[in-house]
Amino acid sequence: MKRTTRTHVLKTLEENSDWNIVDLGCGKTAACEYANVLVDANDWSSSYLGRSRCENFIVHDVDNLPLPFKDKEFDFCFCSHLLEHVKDPITFLKEVTRISKRGYIEVPTPLADNLVSGNDWNDPRGHKWWIYYDDVNEKIIFRPRKLIVHRTLEIPELNKIYPFFRSSMVIELYWDETIDAVIGDEKYFYEDSEYDLSKQKITPWVLGDSVLRKLPR
Repeated sequence: MKRTTRTHVLKTLEENSDWNIVDLGCGKTAACEYANVLVDANDWSSSYLGRSRCENFIVHDVDNLPLPFKDKEFDFCFCSHLLEHVKDPITFLKEVTRISKRGYIEVPTPLADNLVSGNDWNDPRGHKWWIYYDDVNEKIIFRPRKLIVHRTLEIPELNKIYPFFRSSMVIELYWDETIDAVIGDEKYFYEDSEYDLSKQKITPWVLGDSVLRKLPR
């Protein structure tokens, strides 16, 4: 497993038009353009009518495991902004590697998660995990999602800054055959500050509030 970019992955998929490609959690309009099988908990099939590559839309909740596919049925699995939502990410990833030979994972960084999604715990489809990538050990680490800073960005604003700061906002990974992943602890530190969020609760604040207060009105 290694870091990659969505642009590089899409180019690879374009060059391998004979691959059997599944998009898990495709959503209403954001499915991978090269996927021939789309999967989502909601029936968005009407949104993809006329797409040349889309051969099959399967309505399936990915929290309902096992996934309804044969072993290594797919050459590639596209999984964008889904992992942060699933209830049991370790078991889910085992299923992903069971059904596909290789794939792409994209998730928000923990900071982007807070800034864009904020506190959506009351939403059953809301974010449940902060996700990190350990480059040294090539491992995905899941930590329970917390609210540290309040939501201050809308999706249109995020899209505006993507050309400049995308690598700070998303983690993009390519995997081949296996995915190493663990549930991590909730201990965080920097210099003299230490937190254990399994025991402590942080009062959220608005990032940049002290600067905004100084701006002329």
